[in-house]
Amino acid sequence: MNLTNGSSAFIDQFKQVKFDGDRFMSLALHGGKNFPEVEGKKFISDHFIITLQASVLYVLVVFGTKFFMRNREPFSLFVPLNIWNFLLAAFSIIGTIKMTPEFVGTLQNHGVVNSYCYVYDFTKGENGYWVWLFIASKLFELVDTVFLVLRKRPLMFLHWYHHILTLIYAWFSHPLTPGFNRYGIYLNFLVHAFMYSYYFLRSMKIWVPGVVAKFVTTIQIVQFLISCGVLAHVAVLVFLQNVKCDFDINVFYLASFMDTTYLALFINFFLKSYVLRGGKAKYQSRAKDPKKVE
Repeated sequence: MNLTNGSSAFIDQFKQVKFDGDRFMSLALHGGKNFPEVEGKKFISDHFIITLQASVLYVLVVFGTKFFMRNREPFSLFVPLNIWNFLLAAFSIIGTIKMTPEFVGTLQNHGVVNSYCYVYDFTKGENGYWVWLFIASKLFELVDTVFLVLRKRPLMFLHWYHHILTLIYAWFSHPLTPGFNRYGIYLNFLVHAFMYSYYFLRSMKIWVPGVVAKFVTTIQIVQFLISCGVLAHVAVLVFLQNVKCDFDINVFYLASFMDTTYLALFINFFLKSYVLRGGKAKYQSRAKDPKKVE
């Protein structure tokens, strides 16, 4: 009976779209000085349901648009796409710069193991502000795929799966913030700084050597290799050595599932794009032909 009532309450909540825009803007424009860490986490927690609503809407819009575009010419979207890629590149570069002092400082002052076992000041002050912006940005990054389908570019499972699961994980984990989130967030900012800069150059029709695409995919794989390694050692620390890390078991399980599937999917993408069935030749030909820009 309680399960039925709980399910009914969840369905009722799911049907109602509630987003406190004033609270969001207050946090988004607050800046790093005395950033309200508790309120930032509470906002994300209070609005977690919106990640599920957005995910359902995202699938409907993306695949609905893909179906709508099947017999139509692709949109160019040259100007809005360049603006979008520039903004995300700039956001990722600035985020990396802002979060580097805390990341490096934690490694220097507390050591590698403690840096993913304990949170320390990760969600406080300037660093906490950029962590919060990172979490919030995952909702808006869904727009990436809209550009993709309107331009009739291939829609891979990896692409939309990655966007949905990252959004859900980010908003689920932030109110609890285990120590290992330091690596996931910082590395993702760093990788996205390269990735969206590359996308911006390509969308501007500036020739980029084919090896750069391979480099971007490689650092994505390295990101998830590091993340999986961190999670594996956290499991040893918590479950075998009884170390009292800043840890939540549900976040750990979701992070482990997410990062291992991402690692497998990105390796598969790398092999198909650059190694198997003439992948290398395809990117070598692009490198030799400066005019061949998508």
